[in-house]
Amino acid sequence: MEFGHAVRLVDSITTPGGARPNEDRAGHRGSLAWVIDGATDLYQDSVLPAERDVVWLVDFLSAQLSKRGEAGYRGAGSQLLAELAEAVCQEQVRHAFPAGRIPPACSLAIVVDQGDTYDVTRIGDATGIVSGTRLRREATDFFDRRERGGVHDQRNGATADQVREGMLQRRWQTMTGGLPESVFSGHPDRQLRPHTITGPWTEVDQILLCTDGFARIVDDYALYRDWQQVLVDARARGLAYLEKRIRERERDPASPLPARFKRSDDIAVVLLVPDSARATSTREGTSGRASALLDRT
Repeated sequence: MEFGHAVRLVDSITTPGGARPNEDRAGHRGSLAWVIDGATDLYQDSVLPAERDVVWLVDFLSAQLSKRGEAGYRGAGSQLLAELAEAVCQEQVRHAFPAGRIPPACSLAIVVDQGDTYDVTRIGDATGIVSGTRLRREATDFFDRRERGGVHDQRNGATADQVREGMLQRRWQTMTGGLPESVFSGHPDRQLRPHTITGPWTEVDQILLCTDGFARIVDDYALYRDWQQVLVDARARGLAYLEKRIRERERDPASPLPARFKRSDDIAVVLLVPDSARATSTREGTSGRASALLDRT
């Protein structure tokens, strides 16, 4: 499968964490690839034209990213996210989104194929892994630490209303509070906090983007010692095998309960490798394996 000029998509997967419809998205088009993790809606009703406001958001973003990728976007990932946030804001106004209501939010990780270089940009609790001459990880535990505080309150007697109020406050703060990290939203007073790693494609063997439901494979469950091990099995066995290991762990009643509001979360992952035409001596040991995998996609 072709993806831009310098990189190919090897594999992608997205699955729901439970009975509710999946609110994560994974995609690729032209010069862009992405994963989106919809943040749990804080309201029972929907204002935007979808079954839930967050579903509208993740689908709108996927469509916009597809258009921008097809058009060959080559700019900075942070600039693209700023432009998309403004587009979301304008659409919410068009749909008469109530001024006093907290809008839907999400986390994203995107790859921009800039020709000879790549741009991996993250906002929220998504993860980007770049492997090659060195392993680079773009991620944060900021949101995990905040969630653990809310879970602690819930498990120690907080009422349902108190738990929800805490969620509302944390969501508003990560939209507008100017904290070191933020979620993505179209809030009119938003303060986005994107984080980026860049470099030449010649230093890359593969790039993996994932939502936090998949990142549990290392961060929560320690099914792999590190991300390099994850990448080895992703290439050798495929992402569906890794997703299966996560779900088996989550279904095991003997497994300790993670400090999460959801025992099982939605998952979205994409795995990319540089085009073999641009392979260099730094990747000679892996180019054959990459070609074999690409032949199966």
